[in-house]
Amino acid sequence: MIKYLSAFLLLIAAVMGIGSTYGQTSLAPLPTSTNKFVVIAHRGNHVNVPENSLASYEEAIKSGADYAEIDLRTSKDGILMIHHDGTVDRMTNGTGDVKAKTWAELSQLQLKSPKAGDATVYRIPTFREVLKLCKNRINIYLDFKDADVAETSKQIREEGMEKQIVVYLNKVPYYKQWRSVAPQIPLMTSLLADVKNSQQLKFFLGQVKVEVLDNIGEQDMVQTAQQEGVAVWLDVQSPSEGKEAWDSALTKGVQGVQTDNPEALVNYLKANGWRDGVAKTAVNVPKKPAYQTLKDVAYGYAENNENTFDAYIPENHTPETKVIVYIHGGSWSRGDKSEFPKQLIDELVGEKRYILVSMNYRLVKGDKNRFPAQIEDVKKVIAFLSTQSKRYRFNGNEFALMGGSAGAHLAMLYAYAHDPYKQVKTVVNLWGPTDLTDKSVRADGSDANNTVIRFLGEADPKAKICVDASPLQHLTKETGVPTISFHGMEDPLVNVSQAENLHKKLQSLGILSQLELYPNEKHGMSASAAVDVFEKMVKWLEKQYPVVK
Repeated sequence: MIKYLSAFLLLIAAVMGIGSTYGQTSLAPLPTSTNKFVVIAHRGNHVNVPENSLASYEEAIKSGADYAEIDLRTSKDGILMIHHDGTVDRMTNGTGDVKAKTWAELSQLQLKSPKAGDATVYRIPTFREVLKLCKNRINIYLDFKDADVAETSKQIREEGMEKQIVVYLNKVPYYKQWRSVAPQIPLMTSLLADVKNSQQLKFFLGQVKVEVLDNIGEQDMVQTAQQEGVAVWLDVQSPSEGKEAWDSALTKGVQGVQTDNPEALVNYLKANGWRDGVAKTAVNVPKKPAYQTLKDVAYGYAENNENTFDAYIPENHTPETKVIVYIHGGSWSRGDKSEFPKQLIDELVGEKRYILVSMNYRLVKGDKNRFPAQIEDVKKVIAFLSTQSKRYRFNGNEFALMGGSAGAHLAMLYAYAHDPYKQVKTVVNLWGPTDLTDKSVRADGSDANNTVIRFLGEADPKAKICVDASPLQHLTKETGVPTISFHGMEDPLVNVSQAENLHKKLQSLGILSQLELYPNEKHGMSASAAVDVFEKMVKWLEKQYPVVK
């Protein structure tokens, strides 16, 4: 099966600047299987009968497989039917594209049998026929090639198969459609070519919620997926498939494999005592970091949860435990506290033992909630945390502020202009604007200029409110704090000069500054760049805002 999902990066490239649509949602449960190690019959068991035929699915059931893999397409007149190729040439006595033929035409074609001399007539099945055949007999691995999500989900519900299906995604738009139409159905995808190590995998899984991955080759990455609650099923089917390929997959500690020889594989697993669990050579999955999560804690009285925060608190915290406050992005008019990546929560809270607070604030809506509402909300959060520190046993006298895009702007503005007690010890600036008075980077009619005008209610960059809202204009030797900045050099919304000018001024004032620039990145970071950002961010915090052991 050819997998091609590199474009999934589009779903995660703007993490923390815009936020992930499905960040921090729970995973859907996988179908129940009799065996812990699942065997997936690739296009059914087609050793002696045609692939993707009703007969192949019957043979898959007889073989003892846990799943039958099927390929879903749509006829010209909208009938959901099963066929792997985009054309009927290879597998039938006809020619032409599947989508160019009506179901009446497709249903008359005969599938070619792999067995010489087989006179049996095999037909292309409809999706509904397969659902009826498999119900309560075998689970379905649905390779969703070309079909309507709503209609597919409807037929699954009507046949009572919601708890027996995993959907493999072939196209980027299908991800959001399936999560919207049928969030209870587990999803599967191949791993991006860009994701090459465990840290990158952890980032990916923190942003795109899938229940199964299918092409992880490294054992440490298999462990990472399992630690995130994601199953790994490998494809082992090939002309030379056999014991060597099976053993290679088993030793990685995966939970299942897709095979062209399900009966032989099931017999092999049974003979070695591996049918109800992974191979003895598989390693144990490490324990996940432990912390407590408090959702929607109110710090003010704004509507629609805009004055709430989520807190992530490590086990056995003490009065010396330090707090990091994260402020989300979204042009001051959208976004949510849930955008903070789970893998960073695990690292900062579960491993490094900081308390993390991710806050909402009032968003600009037309003429409502314009600046300075947002910075007033940051003040409220800091004051609230300071007053609650003794009661809940954490350090309420020191804070690290971190933000993405608009949130980074607010973090810097609070630290440089609104921190009378000098509680902020460091700032992490993720592609945030630093000087709203700089007209050279907000040309008339540009997104950057329109965003600033909407935020301030003022078009003149020389106006007092622009100065008041610009972190760089408040930065002095007395107000500055150690700051690390990350920025894409091709950022079309917040020009890279904003970070460069901040860095220069901090250095000129003798205040510690680190600037990390990414030549090919825009507003937000791709998966590979984000891993580098996270690594440097954590190292910076450990040095500039160390945890008390």
